[in-house]
Amino acid sequence: MKKNILLLLSIVLLAISCDSNQPDPRTIMDQAMKVHGTDVTDKGELSFDFRGIPYTAARKNGAYTYKRHLMIGADTVVDQLSNEGFSRLKNGQKLNLPDSLSTRYAASVNSVIYFAQLPYSLDGEAINLKYIALDTINEKAYHEIQVTFKEEGGGEDHEDVFMYWVNAQDSFIDYLAYSYCEEECGYRFRESENRRNLNGVIVQDYNNYKASEHDTDLSKLDDLFENGKLVKLSDIDLERASFSKN
Repeated sequence: MKKNILLLLSIVLLAISCDSNQPDPRTIMDQAMKVHGTDVTDKGELSFDFRGIPYTAARKNGAYTYKRHLMIGADTVVDQLSNEGFSRLKNGQKLNLPDSLSTRYAASVNSVIYFAQLPYSLDGEAINLKYIALDTINEKAYHEIQVTFKEEGGGEDHEDVFMYWVNAQDSFIDYLAYSYCEEECGYRFRESENRRNLNGVIVQDYNNYKASEHDTDLSKLDDLFENGKLVKLSDIDLERASFSKN
């Protein structure tokens, strides 16, 4: 079995070396975005339930509108984030919120939509890509791509660092990891599952794992995962997911 893995790695490395001495992370990520259908995502509306809460993400001609539908007591609340900013409607009436609440609600909506649509947006001007290594997870070869963000245009969480494991054969993103610092700092590793094609847009769920604070090298989290040293925290499931084209 190890010989087969070494052979696979050798084939992939040989293919890479034919093009250049250093793999181009932009080319690898662009191919991943293509197979995940991110070009189609720009032309319709994705809807899903996450932990019992309905979300929609609509895009058309560069404009986007994200919505989260809540029931708070007997009231219908809709949080909406678009190119024009954030607003909260209660029973159809717009509420005047302090900036601190608007920022927090907007970040919450954006975070859910961001992860649901990955790798959409990973070609933005604020994105920095770095090729880390060619590695294996469960006997499959993967390109490890690090993603960081420029401060300008990178959002309030621009200091976060992501790692993507792009399958060297089919270009799907099977695993990802990230570091974050909000109220506290930590590390997460996600294993994709239940991948499905919704009218050309790929949607997938994840098993969400926790790493200890001392595991600071994101590129090594896959080794901890394979060795059973990560703790599963939750299931990241997009229920009733659908995509309709414009």
